[in-house]
Amino acid sequence: MKYVSPSFRRRSILAVLLVCRVLAMTASGTSRGLLPKEREQVFEKLWKDIDERYYDPEFGGVNWQGIHERYLPLVETAKDDQDFYSILDRMTAELHDAHTRFSSPEQWENRKKHQGVSIGFRAGYVESKVVVLDVFPDSNAAHAGIEPGMIVTALDGQPIADRLAESAHKVLPSSTERVTKLRVLSTVFAGPIETPFAASFERADGSALEVKFARQTLSTAPRVSSAKLSSGLGYIRFDEFHPSLVKDFKSAVRNLRSTPGLIVDLRRNRGGVGATLEAMAGLFFDSKTLFERRMSRKQVTASERHGHRAEERQVFVGKNGSQIYAAPVVILVSEYSASAAEVFSAGMQDSERATLVGSPSCGCVLGITHDRVMKGGGVLEISEILWFSPKDRKLEGQGVIPDRAAVPTIASLGEKRDLVLEEGQKILLQLAARKRPAPPR
Repeated sequence: MKYVSPSFRRRSILAVLLVCRVLAMTASGTSRGLLPKEREQVFEKLWKDIDERYYDPEFGGVNWQGIHERYLPLVETAKDDQDFYSILDRMTAELHDAHTRFSSPEQWENRKKHQGVSIGFRAGYVESKVVVLDVFPDSNAAHAGIEPGMIVTALDGQPIADRLAESAHKVLPSSTERVTKLRVLSTVFAGPIETPFAASFERADGSALEVKFARQTLSTAPRVSSAKLSSGLGYIRFDEFHPSLVKDFKSAVRNLRSTPGLIVDLRRNRGGVGATLEAMAGLFFDSKTLFERRMSRKQVTASERHGHRAEERQVFVGKNGSQIYAAPVVILVSEYSASAAEVFSAGMQDSERATLVGSPSCGCVLGITHDRVMKGGGVLEISEILWFSPKDRKLEGQGVIPDRAAVPTIASLGEKRDLVLEEGQKILLQLAARKRPAPPR
Protein backbone atom coordinates (compact mmCIF):
# COMPACT_ATOMS: atom_id res chain seq x y z
CA MET A 1 0.00 0.00 0.00
CA LYS A 2 1.26 3.43 -0.88
CA TYR A 3 1.97 5.65 2.14
CA VAL A 4 0.13 9.00 2.40
CA SER A 5 1.20 11.53 5.00
CA PRO A 6 -1.40 12.65 7.60
CA SER A 7 -1.09 16.30 6.55
CA PHE A 8 -1.66 15.43 2.91
CA ARG A 9 -4.61 13.26 3.88
CA ARG A 10 -6.18 16.15 5.84
CA ARG A 11 -5.69 18.54 2.91
CA SER A 12 -7.24 15.99 0.55
CA ILE A 13 -10.27 15.51 2.76
CA LEU A 14 -10.76 19.27 3.02
CA ALA A 15 -10.46 19.60 -0.74
CA VAL A 16 -13.09 16.89 -1.30
CA LEU A 17 -15.44 18.53 1.19
CA LEU A 18 -14.99 21.89 -0.53
CA VAL A 19 -15.75 20.39 -3.95
CA CYS A 20 -18.85 18.64 -2.57
CA ARG A 21 -20.08 21.93 -1.07
CA VAL A 22 -19.54 23.79 -4.34
CA LEU A 23 -21.38 21.06 -6.29
CA ALA A 24 -24.26 21.13 -3.81
CA MET A 25 -24.52 24.90 -4.02
CA THR A 26 -24.41 24.80 -7.81
CA ALA A 27 -27.13 22.15 -7.90
CA SER A 28 -29.38 24.31 -5.75
CA GLY A 29 -28.86 27.36 -7.95
CA THR A 30 -27.01 29.31 -5.26
CA SER A 31 -23.40 28.85 -6.34
CA ARG A 32 -22.79 32.58 -5.98
CA GLY A 33 -24.60 35.86 -5.68
CA LEU A 34 -25.85 37.71 -8.73
CA LEU A 35 -23.67 40.43 -10.18
CA PRO A 36 -25.27 43.90 -10.46
CA LYS A 37 -25.54 43.47 -14.24
CA GLU A 38 -27.22 40.08 -13.80
CA ARG A 39 -29.74 41.55 -11.38
CA GLU A 40 -30.66 44.13 -13.97
CA GLN A 41 -31.06 41.38 -16.59
CA VAL A 42 -33.37 39.40 -14.28
CA PHE A 43 -35.38 42.55 -13.58
CA GLU A 44 -35.77 43.33 -17.31
CA LYS A 45 -36.85 39.76 -18.12
CA LEU A 46 -39.34 39.71 -15.27
CA TRP A 47 -40.85 43.03 -16.32
CA LYS A 48 -41.01 41.99 -19.99
CA ASP A 49 -42.59 38.58 -19.28
CA ILE A 50 -45.34 40.21 -17.26
CA ASP A 51 -45.78 42.93 -19.87
CA GLU A 52 -46.36 40.30 -22.57
CA ARG A 53 -48.16 37.55 -20.65
CA TYR A 54 -50.30 39.08 -17.92
CA TYR A 55 -53.95 38.11 -18.40
CA ASP A 56 -55.18 41.70 -18.30
CA PRO A 57 -53.69 43.92 -21.05
CA GLU A 58 -54.68 46.94 -18.94
CA PHE A 59 -52.88 45.54 -15.84
CA GLY A 60 -55.86 46.33 -13.65
CA GLY A 61 -55.29 50.05 -14.20
CA VAL A 62 -51.66 49.89 -13.02
CA ASN A 63 -49.15 51.88 -15.10
CA TRP A 64 -46.78 48.98 -15.81
CA GLN A 65 -44.32 51.17 -17.72
CA GLY A 66 -44.27 53.51 -14.75
CA ILE A 67 -43.51 50.55 -12.49
CA HIS A 68 -40.43 49.83 -14.61
CA GLU A 69 -39.19 53.39 -14.28
CA ARG A 70 -39.79 53.44 -10.53
CA TYR A 71 -38.18 50.10 -9.70
CA LEU A 72 -35.11 50.12 -11.99
CA PRO A 73 -33.20 52.59 -9.74
CA LEU A 74 -34.03 50.40 -6.72
CA VAL A 75 -32.62 47.35 -8.50
CA GLU A 76 -29.47 49.24 -9.44
CA THR A 77 -28.82 50.18 -5.81
CA ALA A 78 -29.83 46.84 -4.21
CA LYS A 79 -27.42 46.00 -1.37
CA ASP A 80 -27.41 42.25 -1.98
CA ASP A 81 -29.46 39.42 -3.47
CA GLN A 82 -31.84 39.33 -0.50
CA ASP A 83 -32.59 43.02 -0.96
CA PHE A 84 -32.95 42.49 -4.72
CA TYR A 85 -35.42 39.63 -4.29
CA SER A 86 -37.47 41.71 -1.85
CA ILE A 87 -37.65 44.48 -4.45
CA LEU A 88 -38.93 42.05 -7.10
CA ASP A 89 -41.46 40.63 -4.66
CA ARG A 90 -42.86 44.10 -3.96
CA MET A 91 -42.80 45.01 -7.64
CA THR A 92 -45.01 42.03 -8.60
CA ALA A 93 -47.31 42.90 -5.70
CA GLU A 94 -47.99 46.26 -7.41
CA LEU A 95 -50.45 44.39 -9.66
CA HIS A 96 -52.63 43.69 -6.61
CA ASP A 97 -53.29 40.04 -7.34
CA ALA A 98 -52.28 37.11 -5.18
CA HIS A 99 -50.96 34.93 -8.02
CA THR A 100 -48.42 37.13 -9.80
CA ARG A 101 -45.43 36.82 -7.49
CA PHE A 102 -41.71 36.29 -7.27
CA SER A 103 -40.03 33.74 -4.99
CA SER A 104 -36.40 33.81 -3.95
CA PRO A 105 -34.41 30.58 -4.49
CA GLU A 106 -34.79 29.69 -0.81
CA GLN A 107 -38.54 30.39 -0.78
CA TRP A 108 -39.03 28.31 -3.92
CA GLU A 109 -37.02 25.42 -2.53
CA ASN A 110 -39.17 25.42 0.61
CA ARG A 111 -42.33 25.46 -1.48
CA LYS A 112 -41.15 22.47 -3.50
CA LYS A 113 -40.39 20.62 -0.28
CA HIS A 114 -43.74 21.67 1.22
CA GLN A 115 -42.10 23.22 4.22
CA GLY A 116 -41.54 26.63 5.75
CA VAL A 117 -40.41 28.53 8.81
CA SER A 118 -43.32 28.50 11.25
CA ILE A 119 -44.36 29.72 14.70
CA GLY A 120 -46.29 26.47 15.10
CA PHE A 121 -49.83 27.82 15.07
CA ARG A 122 -52.26 29.56 12.72
CA ALA A 123 -53.86 32.83 13.81
CA GLY A 124 -56.85 34.61 12.34
CA TYR A 125 -59.34 37.38 13.02
CA VAL A 126 -62.20 36.29 15.28
CA GLU A 127 -64.58 38.83 16.79
CA SER A 128 -62.17 41.60 15.70
CA LYS A 129 -59.30 40.07 17.67
CA VAL A 130 -56.22 38.10 16.61
CA VAL A 131 -56.96 34.59 17.86
CA VAL A 132 -55.23 31.19 17.68
CA LEU A 133 -57.26 29.04 15.28
CA ASP A 134 -55.27 25.83 15.45
CA VAL A 135 -51.88 24.55 16.62
CA PHE A 136 -49.53 22.17 14.83
CA PRO A 137 -49.22 18.94 16.86
CA ASP A 138 -45.84 18.38 18.50
CA SER A 139 -44.67 21.89 17.55
CA ASN A 140 -42.77 24.27 19.82
CA ALA A 141 -46.00 26.25 20.14
CA ALA A 142 -47.91 23.17 21.32
CA HIS A 143 -45.20 22.35 23.86
CA ALA A 144 -45.34 25.96 25.11
CA GLY A 145 -49.02 25.53 25.99
CA ILE A 146 -50.61 27.58 23.19
CA GLU A 147 -54.16 26.43 22.45
CA PRO A 148 -56.99 27.39 20.05
CA GLY A 149 -59.12 30.27 21.32
CA MET A 150 -56.28 32.16 22.96
CA ILE A 151 -56.12 35.86 22.08
CA VAL A 152 -52.77 37.25 20.94
CA THR A 153 -52.20 40.48 22.87
CA ALA A 154 -48.55 41.35 22.21
CA LEU A 155 -45.47 40.33 20.22
CA ASP A 156 -42.00 41.03 21.60
CA GLY A 157 -43.61 43.24 24.24
CA GLN A 158 -45.38 45.43 21.65
CA PRO A 159 -49.23 45.50 21.53
CA ILE A 160 -50.56 43.42 18.65
CA ALA A 161 -52.58 46.40 17.36
CA ASP A 162 -49.37 48.41 16.94
CA ARG A 163 -47.67 45.56 15.12
CA LEU A 164 -50.64 45.22 12.76
CA ALA A 165 -50.56 48.95 12.00
CA GLU A 166 -46.85 48.77 11.18
CA SER A 167 -47.34 45.73 8.97
CA ALA A 168 -50.25 47.34 7.11
CA HIS A 169 -47.90 50.05 5.82
CA LYS A 170 -45.59 47.40 4.31
CA VAL A 171 -48.19 45.24 2.56
CA LEU A 172 -49.71 46.32 -0.77
CA PRO A 173 -53.41 45.61 -1.42
CA SER A 174 -53.98 42.21 -3.04
CA SER A 175 -56.89 40.45 -4.79
CA THR A 176 -59.37 41.19 -1.99
CA GLU A 177 -59.43 42.96 1.34
CA ARG A 178 -59.69 39.50 2.94
CA VAL A 179 -56.36 38.25 1.58
CA THR A 180 -54.72 41.63 2.22
CA LYS A 181 -55.65 41.38 5.91
CA LEU A 182 -54.29 37.83 6.05
CA ARG A 183 -51.02 38.98 4.48
CA VAL A 184 -50.72 41.77 7.01
CA LEU A 185 -51.22 39.21 9.75
CA SER A 186 -48.70 36.83 8.18
CA THR A 187 -46.11 39.62 8.03
CA VAL A 188 -46.61 40.33 11.73
CA PHE A 189 -45.67 36.75 12.65
CA ALA A 190 -42.96 36.25 10.00
CA GLY A 191 -39.28 35.99 10.87
CA PRO A 192 -36.14 33.99 10.11
CA ILE A 193 -35.70 30.63 11.79
CA GLU A 194 -32.90 31.88 14.01
CA THR A 195 -35.15 34.63 15.46
CA PRO A 196 -36.97 33.50 18.64
CA PHE A 197 -40.72 33.99 18.86
CA ALA A 198 -41.95 35.87 21.94
CA ALA A 199 -45.63 36.61 22.51
CA SER A 200 -48.31 37.29 25.11
CA PHE A 201 -51.70 35.54 25.10
CA GLU A 202 -54.95 35.85 26.99
CA ARG A 203 -56.78 32.68 27.99
CA ALA A 204 -60.56 32.30 28.17
CA ASP A 205 -60.49 32.87 31.94
CA GLY A 206 -58.61 36.14 31.49
CA SER A 207 -55.26 34.81 32.70
CA ALA A 208 -52.11 35.57 30.71
CA LEU A 209 -49.60 33.27 29.05
CA GLU A 210 -46.11 34.47 28.12
CA VAL A 211 -44.08 32.33 25.73
CA LYS A 212 -40.70 32.41 24.06
CA PHE A 213 -39.45 29.65 21.82
CA ALA A 214 -37.58 29.05 18.58
CA ARG A 215 -39.27 29.23 15.22
CA GLN A 216 -38.97 25.95 13.39
CA THR A 217 -39.21 24.42 9.94
CA LEU A 218 -42.47 22.50 9.65
CA SER A 219 -43.77 20.30 6.88
CA THR A 220 -46.99 21.06 5.00
CA ALA A 221 -46.82 17.95 2.84
CA PRO A 222 -50.15 17.36 1.05
CA ARG A 223 -52.31 14.57 2.42
CA VAL A 224 -55.92 13.43 2.49
CA SER A 225 -57.57 12.71 5.83
CA SER A 226 -61.00 11.11 6.03
CA ALA A 227 -63.36 9.67 8.60
CA LYS A 228 -66.88 8.52 9.23
CA LEU A 229 -68.27 10.95 11.81
CA SER A 230 -70.37 9.94 14.82
CA SER A 231 -73.36 11.40 12.96
CA GLY A 232 -72.88 8.74 10.27
CA LEU A 233 -71.77 11.34 7.72
CA GLY A 234 -68.53 11.16 5.75
CA TYR A 235 -65.73 13.71 6.16
CA ILE A 236 -62.74 14.44 3.92
CA ARG A 237 -60.11 17.15 4.33
CA PHE A 238 -57.11 18.04 2.18
CA ASP A 239 -55.26 21.36 2.06
CA GLU A 240 -53.92 21.38 -1.50
CA PHE A 241 -55.11 20.21 -4.92
CA HIS A 242 -51.89 18.30 -5.51
CA PRO A 243 -51.69 15.65 -8.28
CA SER A 244 -50.38 13.07 -5.82
CA LEU A 245 -53.67 13.24 -3.87
CA VAL A 246 -56.08 12.20 -6.63
CA LYS A 247 -55.69 8.50 -5.89
CA ASP A 248 -56.08 8.98 -2.11
CA PHE A 249 -59.07 11.28 -2.56
CA LYS A 250 -60.76 8.78 -4.85
CA SER A 251 -60.12 6.00 -2.35
CA ALA A 252 -61.56 8.11 0.50
CA VAL A 253 -64.69 8.93 -1.50
CA ARG A 254 -65.13 5.26 -2.41
CA ASN A 255 -64.76 4.19 1.24
CA LEU A 256 -67.45 6.70 2.25
CA ARG A 257 -69.82 6.09 -0.64
CA SER A 258 -72.44 4.44 1.59
CA THR A 259 -72.73 7.45 3.94
CA PRO A 260 -75.92 9.56 3.60
CA GLY A 261 -73.92 12.76 3.15
CA LEU A 262 -70.33 13.89 2.66
CA ILE A 263 -68.47 16.92 4.02
CA VAL A 264 -65.45 18.15 2.02
CA ASP A 265 -63.43 20.49 4.21
CA LEU A 266 -61.55 23.10 2.14
CA ARG A 267 -61.24 25.75 4.85
CA ARG A 268 -57.44 25.59 4.79
CA ASN A 269 -57.01 24.57 1.15
CA ARG A 270 -54.61 26.98 -0.58
CA GLY A 271 -55.34 25.76 -4.13
CA GLY A 272 -53.17 23.83 -6.54
CA VAL A 273 -53.42 22.25 -9.97
CA GLY A 274 -56.46 22.69 -12.21
CA ALA A 275 -56.30 19.16 -13.64
CA THR A 276 -56.38 17.79 -10.08
CA LEU A 277 -59.55 19.63 -9.11
CA GLU A 278 -61.21 18.48 -12.33
CA ALA A 279 -60.27 14.85 -11.70
CA MET A 280 -61.67 15.07 -8.17
CA ALA A 281 -64.84 16.86 -9.25
CA GLY A 282 -65.60 14.18 -11.83
CA LEU A 283 -66.22 11.66 -9.03
CA PHE A 284 -69.47 13.48 -8.13
CA PHE A 285 -71.14 13.54 -11.57
CA ASP A 286 -72.64 10.81 -13.75
CA SER A 287 -72.76 12.90 -16.93
CA LYS A 288 -70.69 15.55 -18.70
CA THR A 289 -71.16 18.79 -16.73
CA LEU A 290 -69.89 22.34 -17.31
CA PHE A 291 -67.66 23.04 -14.33
CA GLU A 292 -65.57 26.15 -15.10
CA ARG A 293 -64.85 28.82 -17.69
CA ARG A 294 -61.41 30.25 -18.50
CA MET A 295 -60.11 33.21 -20.45
CA SER A 296 -56.56 34.02 -21.46
CA ARG A 297 -55.17 37.45 -22.34
CA LYS A 298 -55.86 36.78 -26.01
CA GLN A 299 -59.46 35.90 -25.23
CA VAL A 300 -59.88 38.91 -22.94
CA THR A 301 -58.85 41.28 -25.74
CA ALA A 302 -61.10 39.46 -28.20
CA SER A 303 -63.96 39.76 -25.72
CA GLU A 304 -63.41 43.50 -25.44
CA ARG A 305 -63.22 43.82 -29.19
CA HIS A 306 -66.37 41.84 -29.96
CA GLY A 307 -68.38 42.57 -26.83
CA HIS A 308 -68.91 38.94 -25.84
CA ARG A 309 -67.04 35.97 -24.43
CA ALA A 310 -67.45 33.46 -27.24
CA GLU A 311 -63.70 32.89 -27.20
CA GLU A 312 -63.63 31.50 -23.66
CA ARG A 313 -62.61 27.92 -22.94
CA GLN A 314 -65.23 25.80 -21.23
CA VAL A 315 -64.14 22.95 -18.98
CA PHE A 316 -66.39 19.94 -18.35
CA VAL A 317 -66.13 17.18 -15.75
CA GLY A 318 -67.90 13.87 -15.25
CA LYS A 319 -69.17 11.22 -17.62
CA ASN A 320 -71.41 8.19 -17.59
CA GLY A 321 -70.00 5.72 -15.09
CA SER A 322 -67.54 8.12 -13.44
CA GLN A 323 -69.68 9.00 -10.44
CA ILE A 324 -68.58 7.38 -7.18
CA TYR A 325 -70.56 9.50 -4.73
CA ALA A 326 -74.22 10.37 -5.39
CA ALA A 327 -75.51 11.52 -1.97
CA PRO A 328 -75.64 15.19 -0.85
CA VAL A 329 -72.36 17.07 -0.38
CA VAL A 330 -71.45 20.04 1.83
CA ILE A 331 -68.23 21.98 1.25
CA LEU A 332 -66.72 23.98 4.10
CA VAL A 333 -64.98 27.21 3.00
CA SER A 334 -63.26 30.17 4.65
CA GLU A 335 -61.09 33.15 3.74
CA TYR A 336 -58.17 30.70 3.64
CA SER A 337 -59.83 28.73 0.79
CA ALA A 338 -58.01 29.95 -2.30
CA SER A 339 -57.48 29.48 -6.03
CA ALA A 340 -58.29 25.91 -7.15
CA ALA A 341 -60.30 25.41 -3.94
CA GLU A 342 -62.52 28.29 -5.03
CA VAL A 343 -62.91 26.98 -8.57
CA PHE A 344 -63.89 23.56 -7.21
CA SER A 345 -66.36 25.07 -4.72
CA ALA A 346 -67.93 27.38 -7.31
CA GLY A 347 -68.33 24.54 -9.80
CA MET A 348 -69.99 22.30 -7.23
CA GLN A 349 -72.21 25.16 -6.05
CA ASP A 350 -73.32 26.34 -9.50
CA SER A 351 -74.07 22.79 -10.64
CA GLU A 352 -76.19 22.38 -7.46
CA ARG A 353 -74.06 19.40 -6.51
CA ALA A 354 -72.96 20.85 -3.16
CA THR A 355 -74.05 23.31 -0.49
CA LEU A 356 -71.34 25.69 0.74
CA VAL A 357 -71.03 26.47 4.45
CA GLY A 358 -68.64 28.88 6.17
CA SER A 359 -67.39 32.35 5.25
CA PRO A 360 -66.51 34.01 1.89
CA SER A 361 -63.41 32.52 0.26
CA CYS A 362 -60.18 34.35 -0.55
CA GLY A 363 -61.18 35.71 -3.98
CA CYS A 364 -57.71 34.80 -5.31
CA VAL A 365 -58.62 33.02 -8.52
CA LEU A 366 -56.18 33.57 -11.38
CA GLY A 367 -54.30 30.85 -13.23
CA ILE A 368 -50.54 30.30 -13.63
CA THR A 369 -49.62 28.27 -16.71
CA HIS A 370 -46.01 27.54 -15.73
CA ASP A 371 -43.18 28.64 -13.46
CA ARG A 372 -40.43 30.86 -14.90
CA VAL A 373 -37.04 30.10 -13.38
CA MET A 374 -34.74 33.12 -13.47
CA LYS A 375 -30.97 33.34 -13.41
CA GLY A 376 -29.85 32.75 -9.84
CA GLY A 377 -32.72 30.38 -9.03
CA GLY A 378 -35.57 32.80 -8.30
CA VAL A 379 -38.97 31.93 -9.79
CA LEU A 380 -41.59 34.19 -11.36
CA GLU A 381 -45.26 33.21 -11.51
CA ILE A 382 -47.63 35.19 -13.73
CA SER A 383 -51.43 35.29 -13.72
CA GLU A 384 -52.33 34.27 -17.26
CA ILE A 385 -55.82 32.81 -16.84
CA LEU A 386 -59.03 34.49 -15.61
CA TRP A 387 -61.61 32.09 -14.15
CA PHE A 388 -65.40 32.20 -14.14
CA SER A 389 -67.90 29.85 -12.56
CA PRO A 390 -70.34 27.81 -14.72
CA LYS A 391 -72.97 30.51 -14.14
CA ASP A 392 -70.57 33.24 -15.26
CA ARG A 393 -69.49 34.54 -11.87
CA LYS A 394 -66.08 36.19 -11.92
CA LEU A 395 -64.19 34.64 -9.02
CA GLU A 396 -61.07 36.85 -8.85
CA GLY A 397 -61.73 39.67 -6.43
CA GLN A 398 -65.07 38.14 -5.43
CA GLY A 399 -64.53 34.59 -4.25
CA VAL A 400 -67.34 32.18 -3.51
CA ILE A 401 -70.09 33.12 -1.08
CA PRO A 402 -71.38 30.25 1.08
CA ASP A 403 -75.03 29.27 0.97
CA ARG A 404 -75.02 29.23 4.77
CA ALA A 405 -72.79 31.54 6.81
CA ALA A 406 -70.99 30.01 9.79
CA VAL A 407 -67.90 31.24 11.64
CA PRO A 408 -66.04 30.20 14.78
CA THR A 409 -66.22 32.21 17.99
CA ILE A 410 -63.51 32.70 20.59
CA ALA A 411 -65.57 30.64 23.02
CA SER A 412 -66.14 27.77 20.58
CA LEU A 413 -62.44 27.56 19.75
CA GLY A 414 -61.57 27.43 23.45
CA GLU A 415 -64.13 24.68 23.95
CA LYS A 416 -62.68 22.80 20.96
CA ARG A 417 -66.03 22.96 19.20
CA ASP A 418 -66.15 23.35 15.42
CA LEU A 419 -69.25 25.46 14.75
CA VAL A 420 -68.74 25.41 10.98
CA LEU A 421 -68.52 21.62 10.88
CA GLU A 422 -71.56 21.38 13.16
CA GLU A 423 -73.57 23.60 10.80
CA GLY A 424 -72.44 21.55 7.81
CA GLN A 425 -73.59 18.33 9.47
CA LYS A 426 -76.94 19.86 10.38
CA ILE A 427 -77.59 20.85 6.76
CA LEU A 428 -76.44 17.48 5.42
CA LEU A 429 -78.70 15.52 7.76
CA GLN A 430 -81.64 17.65 6.61
CA LEU A 431 -80.77 17.04 2.95
CA ALA A 432 -80.29 13.34 3.53
CA ALA A 433 -83.67 13.10 5.28
CA ARG A 434 -85.37 14.62 2.24
CA LYS A 435 -83.77 12.07 -0.06
CA ARG A 436 -84.55 9.09 2.21
CA PRO A 437 -87.45 7.06 0.79
CA ALA A 438 -90.65 7.21 2.79
CA PRO A 439 -91.32 4.12 4.96
CA PRO A 440 -93.99 1.73 3.62
CA ARG A 441 -97.48 2.19 5.03
